[in-house]
Amino acid sequence: MSEAMKRLTFVTGCLLALAFAKAGSYHEFELYNVRPETAEQLSVLLKWRNGQEIEVDFWDAPKVGRSARIMVTREDHKRVEEFLEQHDIEYDLVAEDVQELLNREQRRNVEHGRRLRRDSNSRATVNFEHFWTLDEIYEYLDELAVAYNGLVRVSEIGRTHEDRPIKAITISTMGAVDQTRPIVFMDGGIHAREWAGVMSVMYMIHEFVEHSDQYAEQLSNTDYVIVPVANPDGYVYTHEQNRLWRKNRSPGNVLCYGVDLNRNFPFQWDRTTSECTNNFAGHAASSENETKALIGLMDQYKAAIRMYLAVHTYGEMILWPWGYDFLHAPNEDDLQRLGERARDALVAAGGPEYEVGNSADILYTASGATDDYAYSLGVPYSYTLELTGGGSQGFDLPAAELARVTSQTFELLKVFGQHAGTLSVTS
Repeated sequence: MSEAMKRLTFVTGCLLALAFAKAGSYHEFELYNVRPETAEQLSVLLKWRNGQEIEVDFWDAPKVGRSARIMVTREDHKRVEEFLEQHDIEYDLVAEDVQELLNREQRRNVEHGRRLRRDSNSRATVNFEHFWTLDEIYEYLDELAVAYNGLVRVSEIGRTHEDRPIKAITISTMGAVDQTRPIVFMDGGIHAREWAGVMSVMYMIHEFVEHSDQYAEQLSNTDYVIVPVANPDGYVYTHEQNRLWRKNRSPGNVLCYGVDLNRNFPFQWDRTTSECTNNFAGHAASSENETKALIGLMDQYKAAIRMYLAVHTYGEMILWPWGYDFLHAPNEDDLQRLGERARDALVAAGGPEYEVGNSADILYTASGATDDYAYSLGVPYSYTLELTGGGSQGFDLPAAELARVTSQTFELLKVFGQHAGTLSVTS
């Protein structure tokens, strides 16, 4: 490709990204299922993911022997099909109008109602049959801090580019987390469109706080530090403007917004692609307010963090370090065994059988990710959880399936917390 063509491709991609951001409409986009069967075919698709060859948006992580959904402009669909056929990659067209899928998802979410119904004590009742807005999440956290002040504390750990608070919640039967007990550190929603991950974290908070007596043994020896929505600006943007937005909302250049926060952490950070792509790592490591807030919180508690869990969707995988290169963590056997125990608990609860393994081996390499950063701090158990969800009829989990998935995922999360409680904290 000539330099002129490369520049044209870049500008076209930026203009498309600007159109997404402003309009948030996907009537001119199509959705495909693609299935690479060889490592060579996967390599071709990963070039797409990194913004090379053709501009596409991956809804799922491509993997050998597994289908992944990709969104392309209707204008590009012929090029896409020719390219897939050239490389003998199996594919099928799922939807000719992506916006219609998103509209149906939005209608289902509205039909399942809002959380903010009041009980006789004027407290908001909890509804895990729809996806909560950021306001609903923050209101609920603040209510818990008041109603359960001996167990819960809520704090603001930073502000976003659009000046929204980034909130963290701690759960400890001692009231405050004093780092004498092992800590489970969790975050959700670092990718804005992954709503089911946020709601699974919120379900765990609800269970551990409002039904703490049922988990007394687990909570008696383990503390929790949780950031339910690590990307507030992006999360709001997905609810109000663009359902498929992934990054934060900091300005990148005159055309494109946002940084992939899960590529922005300082351990093994590397430049990825242009500002207009979904996995843009930022112009420098730790450049983003959200990244700095999470780093500050981890630094505050790193002496006692024994378990780190990054909750994502979608993929049905439990991944452990390293992810930046094809290198295995020194305690890989322990990481694998615990991941398999968590998977088995999920299966026993009626959930799917997740794949467990090294991030780079079973997914792809990614620099500057949160799980690698946590592991680099000395956290002995660090995982990225790619939860179930999706299907072909929308980006994420249908609202009607949310209650089932969050309750099943809770069984998986409990295993990690129980193991954390068996680990020692040295002063």
